[in-house]
Amino acid sequence: MFADNRHETILTNKLMNVFRFVLLLCFLGLQQGFAQSIYQGPKPETLFTTVAEQAFLTDFTAKFKTDFDATSQYAKLQTTGLDAWEMGLFDTRKAQSAFYKSYPQASQFSAAFNKYVEACIRWNYWHLLLAYPIIRGNTQATLSSLMSLPSIMVEELATLPVNDETVLPAEPYRNFLFFYVTYFNSKARNFVKYTPTDIQNSMTDKATFANQHLTGKPYRYALARLLVENCDKATPSSVRDVFGILGKTPSSAEYVAVVKARCGEAMSRKDEPVVAVADKKKPVDPNVFSFANQNGESVTLDDFKGKVIYLDVWASWCGPCRAEFPFSRQLHERLTKKQKEQVVFLYLSIDDTEAAWKKALNTLQLPGEQGWSKGGWLSRTAKYFDIKSIPRYILINKTGQVADSDAKRPSMADAIWQDILKLMNE
Repeated sequence: MFADNRHETILTNKLMNVFRFVLLLCFLGLQQGFAQSIYQGPKPETLFTTVAEQAFLTDFTAKFKTDFDATSQYAKLQTTGLDAWEMGLFDTRKAQSAFYKSYPQASQFSAAFNKYVEACIRWNYWHLLLAYPIIRGNTQATLSSLMSLPSIMVEELATLPVNDETVLPAEPYRNFLFFYVTYFNSKARNFVKYTPTDIQNSMTDKATFANQHLTGKPYRYALARLLVENCDKATPSSVRDVFGILGKTPSSAEYVAVVKARCGEAMSRKDEPVVAVADKKKPVDPNVFSFANQNGESVTLDDFKGKVIYLDVWASWCGPCRAEFPFSRQLHERLTKKQKEQVVFLYLSIDDTEAAWKKALNTLQLPGEQGWSKGGWLSRTAKYFDIKSIPRYILINKTGQVADSDAKRPSMADAIWQDILKLMNE
């Protein structure tokens, strides 16, 4: 009896160790849902199973987990200067390499495991360096061009095996591929951003760059990643064009199926005409200005007919937006029960993904109505109200007209309160 119990305990411990190992690989593989789930190839947990390798990943993750957390790193780079960012990446890479090379059981690592770890360290540096101008540029809509990284920062990249299918199981390498295509396609355009008049060329330009610089499995992955990351933002016709390129690429059937499942609805749409900017004192067109609520239902301003709307356009990554929320709550609490029946506080996110929006909502617990306008800076909301920066506040009167397209912030408590009361009494 005792022997049976001990056997069960040993078996349970082994299963728990395997479970922890898989979790560790997930941590090392970053937290980007789309990137992780579209990858079609061997998973790290099926490649590395020795005790020494598992022990290393346990220790490595405990020490460097934050460095591989893409979400937190993207937030951090938006408040860090370029030189400080690159020096930080350099020092982090150096520390990770030193830890790896001096690990006591390093001699027991397989050649494949060594290559995997080295790829994670190397390509996470390059992924986060190339992400810097892309992410900062996309969040600063008023800028007409992206930042160009100094040549001294990127010259080493020319000596590295950018197209290496043997390291495709490493998530940092896959993240690198996406930003490599995006950054260097931008460089070919002298870093000028796409505008509404040429946005339809964005997808095909990047696909062409990928075709010129990547082959085989990295190329197929890059095309698929390009599609799933952009199919809700780019014009449907351009998405269909790149999907057609992927479909004609040899050995791409698995990626075609994944992309079709993710982007099929987007590809079925027609290209929308350039949306005219809403004019002050003109009714907001409910057929143009629409968004999704938390239940995924389509909402237009007709749903709030007869009420004053205080529209707050924000995103989860926007620090100034979040800084206003406590004041917004205070403003909402000033309303009497009767006044709350006449006013709608509408928080409309332009986050790139629904998941990011909903995660922030769970944390913030904002009062009022919630919505998500899909497409980021290219969303219907951003286009319709000509939004170039956030937070942005808009007052809409009871008849659905824009009363103030650049309304006061919640922190301007008494002033915005008077503006709302005035509209309620009209």
